[in-house]
Amino acid sequence: MKFSMEKNKENGDIITIKIPKKIVNNQILQEFIKINKKTKINGFRKGKTPIKIIEEKYGNKVYYDVFNKLMQKFFYEFIDKKKIKIIGLPKYFMHENKDEKEYFKYSVNYSVYPDFEIKHLKDIKVEKIVVNVTNEDIKKNIEDKQNQKNIWKKVNRKIKIYDRVTIAYYIYKNNKIIEQFCIKRLKFVVFQNNLISQLDNKIINHRIDDIVFFKIHFSEFHPEENLCNQDVTFKIKILNIEENQKNIEIEKKEENKNTEINYKSLKNKIDHQIKILNENHLQNQIIEKLIIKNPIKIPPILLKEEINFLNKKYIKEYKEKKDNILTLKYHVNLELIAKKRLYTKLIIENIIKNKNILVNREKVDLLIKKISLNYDQPSEIIKLYKYNKMLKKTIEDIELQMQAMKFLKNNVTIIEKYWNFEKFIDYQKKISEEFFI
Repeated sequence: MKFSMEKNKENGDIITIKIPKKIVNNQILQEFIKINKKTKINGFRKGKTPIKIIEEKYGNKVYYDVFNKLMQKFFYEFIDKKKIKIIGLPKYFMHENKDEKEYFKYSVNYSVYPDFEIKHLKDIKVEKIVVNVTNEDIKKNIEDKQNQKNIWKKVNRKIKIYDRVTIAYYIYKNNKIIEQFCIKRLKFVVFQNNLISQLDNKIINHRIDDIVFFKIHFSEFHPEENLCNQDVTFKIKILNIEENQKNIEIEKKEENKNTEINYKSLKNKIDHQIKILNENHLQNQIIEKLIIKNPIKIPPILLKEEINFLNKKYIKEYKEKKDNILTLKYHVNLELIAKKRLYTKLIIENIIKNKNILVNREKVDLLIKKISLNYDQPSEIIKLYKYNKMLKKTIEDIELQMQAMKFLKNNVTIIEKYWNFEKFIDYQKKISEEFFI
């Protein structure tokens, strides 16, 4: 087989492949013979029809199928041999082949993953959060959870931060009401909800029965198809305002033993939360600073695929949860989220490939055991892993990613930053309001 390559301006490649006519003609003949054996044509017994007649009747379809299969076959043999990782589906172009006597020639246009080198790791400095959790912090947290209850009392004043409000809203597009999206009662805590911030900002300092208007532009990726890429006006009526009062009557019904259990349980939970927060915080910092020092050009087709993937996931979640159209995560910039995910994926894959990181079977077994503990029947999960190839591959990929991140952490400068427990809680609230996929 003969191959020739050239670079495409749009971050892709073009490969031209020549297939010997002998291979093509033989494949076409074999297809005609198969049809002859299975098909009965008037005037001939099954299997006795002359090939010329089969060709006249089925030739065009056979030619198309054979060329399609052979073009794919030899192209994928080529990229397997060269260990090329392509993005999306390749495009095939057949040449005229008028002057070719020995070969059928065709070209394939395809996009590849960006090739880049990770440099300046030693120059990167990141912060590791160290939280000082005291016994008093744990005790206060337990008391807050066990002994304080939120009691909401109606008030006749302007809306303040952390009030609970009840509103009705009506939606207009081009001055026409859209009945299907109007809501008669929506209750939420101001600046402590998962809705867009414009809503909080617009109603603050207003009173019961006030009418508020605001306009927003719905993203082209919003899961509600009828609102995608539309400018919409909201008419909001304030129905109720409530103030939060804390009942601090401490009920001392818990025995010391239960208090001790709660203390240990909460301490373990907080330690686990700090560990997860630190892992995510370190990873985000490393990836962001690596991109600054090692710019990566993401191929448009790869970015488009990732955006489409996220959009489908949004739509599915929106329908399953029956979310509100103003939920924040449906108004974020999908392109930025897709880019962040792709940068992380490309950098991790680059480390795995160039540092020749291999799957550590012992660590994979430990990981699946750890995951299995989250289920009612851990042994069944472990058994499923052994026989489910897809699950096995997923766990192995996670283990490889963990090794790659460990390599990055070992090669950057980590500076410890000490926080008190209160700052940790504030930071945790802040990141919980952001949307992660």
